[in-house]
Amino acid sequence: MTASLLTTMVDRLDTAPRAPLYSFLDRHGREHESADCEEVVRRAAGVADLLESAGAGSGDRVLLIFPPDDGLDFVASFFGCLLLGAIAVPVASPDPRHLDRELPKLRHVAADSGARVALTHARYRALSRLASVRDGVTSRLRGRETASWPELSWLPADRAARASRSAAADRLARAASAFGADHTVYLQYTSGSTSAPKGVVVRHANLAHNLELIARNTRVDGGSVLVGWVPLFHDMGLAGGILNAMHTGARCIAFSPLTFLAEPRLWLEAIDRYRGTHIAAPNFGYEYVLRGLRDGDAFDLSSLRASLQGGEPMLAATIDRFAAGLAPMRFDPASFCNVYGMAEAVLFVCGRVGDKPTLLHGDRTVLDRDGRIVPAAPGAPVVTLVGSGVPDAELGVSVLAVDPVTRRPQPPHVVGELWVSSASVSSGYWGRTGEENAATFAARLAIDDERRFLRTGDLGVIGTDGEVFVCGRLKDLIIVGGRNIYPQDLEAAVVAADPALRPGNAVAFGVHVDGVERVVVAAELRRKVLESGEPVPLDRARSAIRAAVAAHSGVQCHEILLMKPGSLPKTTSGKLQRGECARRWAGGALRSSALAGPVRAKPEAEPAAPYVLWLLRTEIAAAVQLADPGAVPVDVPLRDLGLDSLGMMDLARRIEDRTGAHVPPASLSDGLTVRTLATLVGRFEPDEAAPAEPNEGEVPLSAAQVHALQLGQWNWWNRAVLLDVHRRLTPERLHRAVSALVERHEALRLRVRREDGRFAQHYGDIEGSFAVESVSEPGELRPLLDDQHRRLDLENGPVMRLLLVAAGAGQRLFLTVNHLVMDGVTLGILVDELDRLCQLDERDAPLRLARASARFATYSRWMNDFAHTGAVADLDFWRAQLDAPPPAAYDSRIHPGVTMKDLASTRHHLTPDETRALRDVRTGGRRSPIATTLLAALVRTAQRQWGCGRLAVKLSSSGRQAAVHGLDLSRTVGDLHCSFPLAFEDSSAQTPAETLAAVSERLSLVPSAGMSFDCLTYLNGEKGILDAPAPTLWFNFQGELPTRSRSGLFSPRDAPLGDMWDPECGVKQPPLYLECSIVEGVTRLDWYYSPRHLRWAGGEIDEWVNSFRAELRRR
Repeated sequence: MTASLLTTMVDRLDTAPRAPLYSFLDRHGREHESADCEEVVRRAAGVADLLESAGAGSGDRVLLIFPPDDGLDFVASFFGCLLLGAIAVPVASPDPRHLDRELPKLRHVAADSGARVALTHARYRALSRLASVRDGVTSRLRGRETASWPELSWLPADRAARASRSAAADRLARAASAFGADHTVYLQYTSGSTSAPKGVVVRHANLAHNLELIARNTRVDGGSVLVGWVPLFHDMGLAGGILNAMHTGARCIAFSPLTFLAEPRLWLEAIDRYRGTHIAAPNFGYEYVLRGLRDGDAFDLSSLRASLQGGEPMLAATIDRFAAGLAPMRFDPASFCNVYGMAEAVLFVCGRVGDKPTLLHGDRTVLDRDGRIVPAAPGAPVVTLVGSGVPDAELGVSVLAVDPVTRRPQPPHVVGELWVSSASVSSGYWGRTGEENAATFAARLAIDDERRFLRTGDLGVIGTDGEVFVCGRLKDLIIVGGRNIYPQDLEAAVVAADPALRPGNAVAFGVHVDGVERVVVAAELRRKVLESGEPVPLDRARSAIRAAVAAHSGVQCHEILLMKPGSLPKTTSGKLQRGECARRWAGGALRSSALAGPVRAKPEAEPAAPYVLWLLRTEIAAAVQLADPGAVPVDVPLRDLGLDSLGMMDLARRIEDRTGAHVPPASLSDGLTVRTLATLVGRFEPDEAAPAEPNEGEVPLSAAQVHALQLGQWNWWNRAVLLDVHRRLTPERLHRAVSALVERHEALRLRVRREDGRFAQHYGDIEGSFAVESVSEPGELRPLLDDQHRRLDLENGPVMRLLLVAAGAGQRLFLTVNHLVMDGVTLGILVDELDRLCQLDERDAPLRLARASARFATYSRWMNDFAHTGAVADLDFWRAQLDAPPPAAYDSRIHPGVTMKDLASTRHHLTPDETRALRDVRTGGRRSPIATTLLAALVRTAQRQWGCGRLAVKLSSSGRQAAVHGLDLSRTVGDLHCSFPLAFEDSSAQTPAETLAAVSERLSLVPSAGMSFDCLTYLNGEKGILDAPAPTLWFNFQGELPTRSRSGLFSPRDAPLGDMWDPECGVKQPPLYLECSIVEGVTRLDWYYSPRHLRWAGGEIDEWVNSFRAELRRR
């Protein structure tokens, strides 16, 4: 007998407790949570303790309600229920913005399952309660009832304490011996669009059998890497991902489905980065990835062994398109595997990895008329069915095509209802009677056969070798984007949408368009509406139907056909024939009999549309499949145009790619019209734009600029980056894009001169602000780069130079900018927007992006005002930070300042495993930011190396925190960064955890995000600060560094360029500086130090590095 998941966990905890198991990526593709088996079991035991303290026990149902991006808490909660013997009930978390639509489903599941307890994330619970209060007020004002949450005891799983290893292992062992094969593990509620989803009972025996089926037939083992984005509450994400990994020891890499919809390329990027071997998604996922590909994408997919498709019928055209589109990325078409399965059998019924899916071709007319697959005659329409493999007989699985009336198996290639016999098949739906469940889960053949079968409701044929081919559904179910849509429910919503529609006379059916299943609606109008003599409200009815379908099922209509009374086909008993409607639609007959043809809204009369309004209407027309952009109404909410959630995500990405404006997809469904969206994007009408900053007159210097100018040699104090170019880029295109970039960011036009004994900055012209050059096949690259630095001129221009280098078949781009007009954040902005502008130029589109954030001059004016007003209130805090004796090694008051020629450097790395461990360090029950963890280790290292107590450390701030100045500076170019000192008490008597908690608390006390310190020092000349000893140590965390620009045009090279100074140039840093960054899961530790100032004779830096790494291991 197959071991239960619990006994497998016992074995895994004993033999491979620290092997990587789960990693969860954030919306940027960065790994922000990870866990091995030991960590999962310890956290799960903590959740089990939490449930017990709330009175929950074995057999109790527990709802798991987690937002899509909260992976590890969901995993810990599921396994926590497993250890307690409670029955987990995974559900989709209601969107706080649409509680009125989504709470009824949750209330039904809670009532149907009898759950009394819910596990969730504290943050999600707080947001949802606030949303409920908001909705309640709004509903009362509008005189209507508001949706309410079910009566549950809510427990925050993220705040559950970890159990010790021994306590967790003991609880796991007790659970493995206590809960047998018939114990219920979880309820998997079906994802239908009806108001009454049903809970499939999954017992240990069902689950163990199915996990073994999956492992055998898809070739998953301990060396496999699963990469996916399907929701964890879904059977594919849960059994196929989370539980599959625990069963086999495979590594599971997962991220939110919302992230996938916003950036589908992340799936391919993760496969490449983690060398993924197995992926799984519905058919639409593969199609959606193809839509998100960009020129120059160069992911390596050669590691893939299995690309599984399930959840909806797989199309042969998708296989061909995906294989062709990803062939340059070394994708193997043989990895495709079409699987057949359903929640009623846990997940998997059949499918076999190893060969490209079998294609069965037949005559479409014969299939529709007679239910048989026969070879198509020349010229006859052809249907192609994609095979789902031969059921695994060795594990007792069989699938038959059965005549649903006679209950007898059909011969090969004859259509019947698919019946499944397998140990994975559930005993039934939760709470249903034995008779109700027996009809579905224990069907018997008419012939003498002792087997019990699951009636799936799917139609299919069995090949001569036993392979399963699905060809339809008994109940006209429509599947869009992996979601089940029941046409009868949709039809009821349609006829209620407008009084002109005839009750009971609407049909909804699915059609395939460009490889994707879409919804078509045909509805009859009332006779009296047509005979009234008044204009027939066709446009109104169509708009109402489109909005009703979007509101009811979250999908958009492909086409809406309004019909005369009696024109829809019906049976002799008066039943509408959906199948016949679909056939007539495919042949064109249904459309030709429709009133006034398909949807075509009347274009509004308005003056010539401004550029962005035109652009938005063009993109929206493409999304909703209108041929004429002018037909897109500008004052109707976008949600009423029929865009589903997938369409909203796609539209948001289109807008950002075309304009640079980041529009949260959620905001598109919150009542935005095209007109208000155009205003949001930022260039609707010239007179609506923010007042332009004057490009004449003096611009105040920021604190960072003043500091840099005081150090001297300011004309050669630059930042640089070397980029690989992944598509052909001409110097002319680059020049046009850079010119648009400089026009957009006025900080790149600044010039600095000495005037009357002081420095002043003014604006210069665009062309004089930058220079673009190109060179082919250079010998030594470094002399060219040094020359680019020397030729920057902050006084007369240019302040930015670009050198396009052709080397063999490839290109590189060297970008260098004077540090006084940019900082580290700016460098990323410039590369990102240069990529976008080059894309626009490739398409011959106007080189215009959405309006940038606040201008640099606005920020510098605020900073100068703040230096003499609000910053003064922080003076006592900063004096206290500097009231710490400097280490004996160095005192800035008596030692000379550090110059570039004094500095040496060394780079070290933390492995991906070490980085993952750092991400999961906790303080006070919460995960500690990795920057805080690194800083705490550095404080302990410094105090031990120098033998000092209280220690002041220099830290950095981006200067972009809107909470301080109220400005949006997220896309502002300029030198905005600030630095500040922060004192930490003696840690000699503290444990590492106590030091981490103390460091975290100190960081929370920093006023004005640290910006007031530089304001007081360099703009206010505060003597009490200037005369104090400066910190000897500087820590700077750069965060996650991108590895590729937005469309993949550029990728930064790890070249030793960085900051370029004159050797005699003074530098901002103390004699010891640690800069940390994360690139592709690896943490870089760059140490810069001055042996002369630190009085080091040699070898001391190695002692520091080793001590620092030892402190990190103690976390």
